[in-house]
Amino acid sequence: MDKLVRKIEVPLAKSAITDAGLYIASPEDIGRLAEVAMEAYQDYPLHNWLTNGHYDREASKRIMEVSLRTMANDGVIYADSPELNGFAAWLPLGFTGSKTIPFLTNGGLRLILRAGPGIIGRLLTYETFAMRLKEKYTANVDWYLYNLSVRPQAQGQGIAAKLLRPMLAFCDRENIVCYLETNKPQNVDIYRHFAFRLEEQALIPGSDVMHYAMTRTPVPPIPAEEGAQAE
Repeated sequence: MDKLVRKIEVPLAKSAITDAGLYIASPEDIGRLAEVAMEAYQDYPLHNWLTNGHYDREASKRIMEVSLRTMANDGVIYADSPELNGFAAWLPLGFTGSKTIPFLTNGGLRLILRAGPGIIGRLLTYETFAMRLKEKYTANVDWYLYNLSVRPQAQGQGIAAKLLRPMLAFCDRENIVCYLETNKPQNVDIYRHFAFRLEEQALIPGSDVMHYAMTRTPVPPIPAEEGAQAE
């Protein structure tokens, strides 16, 4: 990933997150964040497929932990609070996929031992497919919402919106497209509420899992005069 992007864009994004009163996660938090995702992804279609057709809590946790550790130096990972009821992970402009060596050194080998060697092929199939669509719709000039997870017991409290809005506002100010994917049709309408647009839906190759690719173009600010009239 471009070092200049990391040097400029990532600190700016982190500043926007802290200004909103959110908590920037530390490396020590990653294990707990993976547990949040594990709970949120219970019976999630993609994770079921990755773990060979049935939900494996421990394998799902390891997938997320390896992924978060691999991207920790390149992206922005933050939570609603130090209690970690929910978190978001974003990757900046130029992200084209995880690198093999960092993946293995950050726990990939343990994941293989847990879920079997077949999981590597499925992960590669998924990432190749997902990154091809991302490049198709953004040319990789985007902030990529890699993950948004909220603990089941904390859902319905506005935490997802609390996590999304500051980063979306930052991208609006920077005039940068946002990109995400989901594998649950009900999530599509949720993200549409935040001005994301469904670009394409297609089955992940070799699976029955539907993939929904979504983009969000920057939303221009409302002029002060119009805002005053609206009030």
